[in-house]
Amino acid sequence: MLIREVFALIAFASSIVFGIAGVAGLFRFPDPYVRLQAGALCGTTSVFSVFIGALLLSPNTAVAARVIIIGIFFIISAPTGAHIIARFAWNAGRIPWRPEKDRSKERRP
Repeated sequence: MLIREVFALIAFASSIVFGIAGVAGLFRFPDPYVRLQAGALCGTTSVFSVFIGALLLSPNTAVAARVIIIGIFFIISAPTGAHIIARFAWNAGRIPWRPEKDRSKERRP
């Protein structure tokens, strides 16, 4: 195994770890905003790790350039999409979760 293949394998393994953490966050957290943040952050880092692994295994510079362009597009579009979804939830009146002792302040200005 070449050193590039070892680093690509590490990148793919970290992608699996980030993906599992994101799915666990989607099921564990109580608030849609926190779930969205966990899913978006872990999803972005997971896909970016796959791009790093693909970049390490790319056979030539043309394929590497395509992977870099797709990665840049994904880095820009994924957090923007999560922000748009959170903004629509906020505008729809979805109140963020609070612990039971702070529930007396449910009203939003």
